[in-house]
Amino acid sequence: MKKVTLILSLFLASFVAFSQTKVATDSKGNFIAQKDSKMQSKNKPTGKTFTTAKGEQFPVYITDKGKYYVLRTSKETGNEYKQYLKTE
Repeated sequence: MKKVTLILSLFLASFVAFSQTKVATDSKGNFIAQKDSKMQSKNKPTGKTFTTAKGEQFPVYITDKGKYYVLRTSKETGNEYKQYLKTE
């Protein structure tokens, strides 16, 4: 029973340790939460545009794996999201 409790507690401790956010300080000494750089990808523009049926134009970006997308903004929340494009 002690072994099971020990293994379970070690598992939970390691799970909590990996879910921590990185913290840095700025020049004034304030703490700033930083996102993991692995999760962020740079928007690489292709120089082309995507036109919707309503006539809206958006610049087309490409991922590291070669997929094309446009950055759209939600009308309800105002959050920006990627809309991936199907290529033929």
